[in-house]
Amino acid sequence: MIKDYVIFIEGLSDLGDLRELKPEILKAASMAVNKAADRARVRAAKEMRRQVNFPARYLEGQNSRLRVTKRAKPDDPVAIITGRRRPTSLARFATGSRKGRGGGVYVTVKPGRSRFIGRSFLMPLRAGRDELGNVGLAVRTKRGARPRNAYKPVKIAEGLWLLYGPSVDQVFKTVREDIAPDTQEFLAREFARLLNLDIVR
Repeated sequence: MIKDYVIFIEGLSDLGDLRELKPEILKAASMAVNKAADRARVRAAKEMRRQVNFPARYLEGQNSRLRVTKRAKPDDPVAIITGRRRPTSLARFATGSRKGRGGGVYVTVKPGRSRFIGRSFLMPLRAGRDELGNVGLAVRTKRGARPRNAYKPVKIAEGLWLLYGPSVDQVFKTVREDIAPDTQEFLAREFARLLNLDIVR
């Protein structure tokens, strides 16, 4: 099953068989698809941050975990938006810690909703294990038990687990259907606009 969000010339049914179209029409279609993909990515990132407390830089810029991974071409008018599938370290959502016996860290995964994780702490990781300055959020459990209600925890030692939150891809799936109608409408408008420009003639 394809997990990437694909934007193409669906909705422009009057185009007919692509093999019979003039080059300028195919060029307009591919340019419109690419612009619609860029717009969809930006809007998706904004909607995702309403649900999950991702730092803005996590979904923007050169190192964004939400990208247009395939751009449309005249002979292949398809663009693909891909979200990173690896679970996100809970260290990214840490907002504070509690000192004293047992310790613990506060995390805010959903905006405005803080959660305390007892017996947890931030710890340095081997290079390459996590991209957040090689820091992860770990928790100690009694008798080595798997942490309750944890999302895909990773056991790194007896009774010691790294904790993770939802992946960018997982959150992206929850918003992509919401942005689809606007994306399709924008695609149709942009395609019609480009057909009237000298750039595609």
